[in-house]
Amino acid sequence: MIRTNINWEQTRYLAAMMFNVNCQKRGQMITPDKLFPLPQDVFLERNKPKSTKEELIAFKKILDKQKSPK
Repeated sequence: MIRTNINWEQTRYLAAMMFNVNCQKRGQMITPDKLFPLPQDVFLERNKPKSTKEELIAFKKILDKQKSPK
């Protein structure tokens, strides 16, 4: 099932690339998800932040601890 979804994603991506190559203006280009919808698209969360500011600060602290010499 997952393999089939990946194959469809690849097909859609390649089709969008072929379409975009033939565009004269940047505004005519489309993204793969606009070309045709797939069932797995409902699980994508678009225009939503991937993390909060607090999570970013906590991650930065972890990185700083790893970089500091012992």
